[in-house]
Amino acid sequence: MYSLILHLPTNMEINKAKEKLYHLTIDHWFQHDLFSPNWWILFLATIIPYFIWWRLVDKNRFFEIFSYGMVCATISMLLDIIGTELMLWSYPDKLIPIITPLIPANLVIIPITAMLVYQYFSNWHKFLVATLGWSILFSYIIEPLFMLRKMFILGEHWSHTKSFVGFIILGIMLKALFEKIKKHLPS
Repeated sequence: MYSLILHLPTNMEINKAKEKLYHLTIDHWFQHDLFSPNWWILFLATIIPYFIWWRLVDKNRFFEIFSYGMVCATISMLLDIIGTELMLWSYPDKLIPIITPLIPANLVIIPITAMLVYQYFSNWHKFLVATLGWSILFSYIIEPLFMLRKMFILGEHWSHTKSFVGFIILGIMLKALFEKIKKHLPS
């Protein structure tokens, strides 16, 4: 019944809209993003943190800590794809034009800081306090700073407080997962 009243888009129509969006995105990136001050911020935020992390990481626990960071990066990227697709937030400036999520945040800043929290705060009480601080830093300091530079836009159905809760849940879930994995590994 509804199909007679409403126009249901065909796959071909969806692909044409995607193609138009792709061309708009590429044109915007070349004309607005590439080599702009915000692009350089994103570029440097992708490279510099790994040099800092390499100097700070406990090399004796490298595999464990790096694995923790990669799981964090994977979950961050997945959640960011969902959030941007649902238009809960967006990133007007991109390091790479064809990737919707913010690569420097998902693959660098969030996992590196999460790895450092995991490395330096091993007992649960200290970890929870550090995770609270980590969540405050990203939700109430970094997100608003990115908004000031017009590099991050909150959708009408998202807030810094929802980000804050999300970061806390992410931190707790990651720590719990890795504690469980470590219990099942041979000594």
